[in-house]
Amino acid sequence: MNLQHPPHCRACKARVLELLTANFAACHVNHQFPWSARPEDYANSPIGVTLEQIRVALGELRGHRDFIKSALMPPCDYFVADPPFIVEFDENQHFPRARLVTLANYPAQIAVGFEILRWQELCRAIDAVDDTPIDRDERRAWYDTLRDLLPTVHGFKPTVRLYAAEFIWCSLDAGSTDDASIFSSLLETRLPVSPSES
Repeated sequence: MNLQHPPHCRACKARVLELLTANFAACHVNHQFPWSARPEDYANSPIGVTLEQIRVALGELRGHRDFIKSALMPPCDYFVADPPFIVEFDENQHFPRARLVTLANYPAQIAVGFEILRWQELCRAIDAVDDTPIDRDERRAWYDTLRDLLPTVHGFKPTVRLYAAEFIWCSLDAGSTDDASIFSSLLETRLPVSPSES
């Protein structure tokens, strides 16, 4: 990342939206799904055991066990309807120790649209801390977990994650065929076939 480039660049987020819109029929920002944020509601689903393990592990990390404050999974950054998948734009605050704990509990066979090992490395390197409120890191890690695990239960392709600092996203031009192709190729490498399609 260019050292002169701001770490929280609004233009980058806007450009990702433009690029997604250029590559797909429609893209929605901050889309809300009616999906429960509570692990007990998935007890009989394929991800039920995993969600409960992650909830327990997060609670044991620092002793903050009442971190699930929202009844529903919070809105996602971007939602592409066809084919249905979520795109998350991860800035540094998404890489605390709590996120490392959640990723360590993902099943080996799970399909996700990012490299788990790379995200774990980023958690170790960045080691973000946000203690306002005191369990903010646990909350953020839990909701990121939901955005990773819930979509495939509902027939979506795996959630794609983009690391904000891996590219100067605002340097791309959504109107450029070459730039749109670069972005499209990046997405294709992160959209694995979900288990239900294999």
